[in-house]
Amino acid sequence: MVSLNIKLPENFLDEEIRDDYVVSSQMKQVWAVELDLLNKILEVCKKYNIKIIASGGTLLGAVRHKGFIPWDDDIDLMMMRNQYDKLCDVAEKEFTYPYFFQTEYTDPGSMRGHAQLRNSQTTGILNVERGKCKFNQGIFIDIFPLDRVVDDNFLFQKQKKKALYYKSCARKIANITVNYDLSENTGVKKIIKKMMHKIFGKILEKSHLERYFYKKFEDTWKKYNDRDTVMCSSLTFAEACEAHFKKVEYFKEIVELPFEFMSIPVCYRYEELLTQRYGNWRKIEKGTSCHGAVFFDTSVSYEKYVKGNKKL
Repeated sequence: MVSLNIKLPENFLDEEIRDDYVVSSQMKQVWAVELDLLNKILEVCKKYNIKIIASGGTLLGAVRHKGFIPWDDDIDLMMMRNQYDKLCDVAEKEFTYPYFFQTEYTDPGSMRGHAQLRNSQTTGILNVERGKCKFNQGIFIDIFPLDRVVDDNFLFQKQKKKALYYKSCARKIANITVNYDLSENTGVKKIIKKMMHKIFGKILEKSHLERYFYKKFEDTWKKYNDRDTVMCSSLTFAEACEAHFKKVEYFKEIVELPFEFMSIPVCYRYEELLTQRYGNWRKIEKGTSCHGAVFFDTSVSYEKYVKGNKKL
């Protein structure tokens, strides 16, 4: 495993059983890298008085397990858009190698809709992106910006349609430029895509047209952030639906909860938020990470897999 900037408790990396689930030593190593990333981002947020809190399964894990859900493999954080923008402004200065603060602006083609803090000396490649992407694919934690949800559903659906159109434009351009890949194409499609890349790839890449459309996508979701709305959500991700909406008032106060051998900030009305999101969240049901399968390597940089020096 790569060296970390946090001190791990003795035996933390040992295999153990939690809630009748076997957490392997390999997964413990992944957790350790992610906890190091968590520690780093919390240090930066504290330095600049930026408010950030646990989200999704990480919040559930903090409340119910005092750490990771045993079968989870990632850490999710969220913050209001104005706080997210503050973090983006200081990221280049504060996150230096091996840390990498990834957005579409710092790493074209990643196109997540949110930021990820990655460890560049490691590998965390989503199965759906195996062999297709050249952007940084080190082990990561997610940082989601929260935008205000307009109270009028007609306006929201109109906003959503426009935002997804811009994202579709950005993705199509990326598939000709930075994410150019022929592995899933055959016959005529393969020939056409190859010609498009050869003729337009360099021109489009230099024009930054992909970034233009991606910014339009983000700006569309920010449209109502000056309104005093009831709800907010990580709209630029896959959560532009009512099931993932959160009350803005949940975020007015932040408290700390234990998380493994550290602590993590959460919204003070976390039980209400968890009930809204998961229903009977106190009942433990074994599951899997929402990522599905991820290829992890805590000792080798993703670059060796991307360049083909090592096989996935």
